[in-house]
Amino acid sequence: MLSKREFFSIFLMMLTICFIFQFSQVMKAQGNNYDVNEHVVEVDLKASDVPVVDPDSVVWFVGDINGGVGDAVSQWCTYTRQGLKVFSEIPEPELNSNVSAIVFDPSTFDMQHKTYKILKLADMHAVMIFGTLPDPEYVDKDENLKTLLGITKVVDPNVHVEGVQIFDGFLLGGEAVFLANTEEEKKFEDLDRDIAWYDTGLGTKTYIVGIMDEDRVSPYDFPKMVWRSYYNGTFVYSVNGDYLQGMMGIGFLHCMMYDTKEYYIYPIVNANSVVFADFPYLSEENSEKLKEIYSRNAEAFQRDIAWPGIISMSSRSEFDMTCFMSDRYDYETSVDAQQNEVAFYLQQMKELNAEAGRSMDYKGDITLAQKSELSREFYKNAGINYEFRSLYIKNWNDDLKKVLEEQEPQIRTVVGGVRGNDQAISFCSENVTLQYTTNVASEFSYKNALLYKSLLTSLGYTNLLVDMNQAIWPETKEDEWQNLFDHVFSYVTTYWSNRLVFDTTTISESDARIRKMLSVKYDVSKEGNKIILNSTGADENFFIFRTHDMEIDSISDNAEYTRIETDAYMLRVKAGQTVITLKESEEVYHYDGPFD
Repeated sequence: MLSKREFFSIFLMMLTICFIFQFSQVMKAQGNNYDVNEHVVEVDLKASDVPVVDPDSVVWFVGDINGGVGDAVSQWCTYTRQGLKVFSEIPEPELNSNVSAIVFDPSTFDMQHKTYKILKLADMHAVMIFGTLPDPEYVDKDENLKTLLGITKVVDPNVHVEGVQIFDGFLLGGEAVFLANTEEEKKFEDLDRDIAWYDTGLGTKTYIVGIMDEDRVSPYDFPKMVWRSYYNGTFVYSVNGDYLQGMMGIGFLHCMMYDTKEYYIYPIVNANSVVFADFPYLSEENSEKLKEIYSRNAEAFQRDIAWPGIISMSSRSEFDMTCFMSDRYDYETSVDAQQNEVAFYLQQMKELNAEAGRSMDYKGDITLAQKSELSREFYKNAGINYEFRSLYIKNWNDDLKKVLEEQEPQIRTVVGGVRGNDQAISFCSENVTLQYTTNVASEFSYKNALLYKSLLTSLGYTNLLVDMNQAIWPETKEDEWQNLFDHVFSYVTTYWSNRLVFDTTTISESDARIRKMLSVKYDVSKEGNKIILNSTGADENFFIFRTHDMEIDSISDNAEYTRIETDAYMLRVKAGQTVITLKESEEVYHYDGPFD
């Protein structure tokens, strides 16, 4: 039995606690300037600022430039400022030329009985790269081709390997093994594992092999997937599989060029983003289905179920996300707009250091221009002055260029969900960049993991997509949030975690870095133990610097460096001249004895 004094004391204590919590929330809300986009970085660099290619470095490509290998080569040349010359058939050699590499795609042209032409090209001493290989039965008959590729014999024209192993020192991030050890992991298997089995001779160097049963095959004899041979003073790379394709191939090309040089420097973006497409939904759409699955309408489902999970994932993985808000997706039915929800989510994003963008995806009988107008009207009527600087669209639409010019002059970047033949990052108009998502968070596989690793190596750029449209409009059980979130949370906190030194950014921040990377002009030279990097076009840029058995001793005051791994650094340099002084790596052992 409580006395009146005890009851009154407890009442005052509860009232005080309630006041403290309510007052703190009021102060928190008042201090949350959610209407300001703090992630905007003003960089006055446009498409016209992109420098012309370096006339001192040209790449030859033999094959169909619209194929997967051609896609990789085209992007690689763009990002490294190299000229590109395309041939549909094997060309005649140009001695004393400025050709740095010759890339072949035999899957797109007939090279049978033409090996003698390729051998002539070897006299140019440009790096030769076979992005695909001819039919193994033909290779087995062509002794000159086998000599060029370093092949001693064809063991089996078609063998199935159990997994794939990438050796240390090739792609950044060290050794990688893609081998399913459990039934659960078998669903990740999508790398090319049905390959020709070649034996290679002395003087070849292997970077990737197919894994087989060690009780039957010695690891030294595993089928080679990527290797290098040496022919009359020319390095020749062979790719046995579909690895030199699209965005994945850019990283492989960088690694091959680095492998042949004393040192190698190239510009990167240094931006890793996570985007939530079509989240939050700000209209009551598909409510009957959502109530059936989640016992909640769209508003309650997102607030009570989806958003807490996203917050947990963001905090655990420490990424700065960008949420592309969907004011309305379904224009085929009449739905209620929830204008009061905009401020709530902007406040929440502010506390998470997240950025908001706008989604341009929709279904219904309206045009993209009408969608843009209705969207802007929605936020205006909601009293929102937030500076939206980015748009999301799943499938690129050429009509968007006109919309950007006439209706959306404040937009600085567009995020594309599905990449066709466009470059991973580019200018889509004079003042707007286009950056594609590179991986889907819920769709981990070994090929996607290898793509992720290759993009970090080549561009220091990834853009991970969480498509929330799946949860609002689920078509299968896997699309429902409890299953979708289980995959996304698991994969983001494990496989998609950026364990290297690259920065996590919102989309506006990555836009600023993309502008700088695309606009930088640079040249590199060496004097003794000093590497001299001259860069112009942007006030500051990031570069990858790779060398062999050397390490940085010092660097100019206008730059700083971060070690990624042995023989690999990320440089952050201001425009002008940067001098890097090298010394022998302490990890290399030298014998100081009578045989020196």
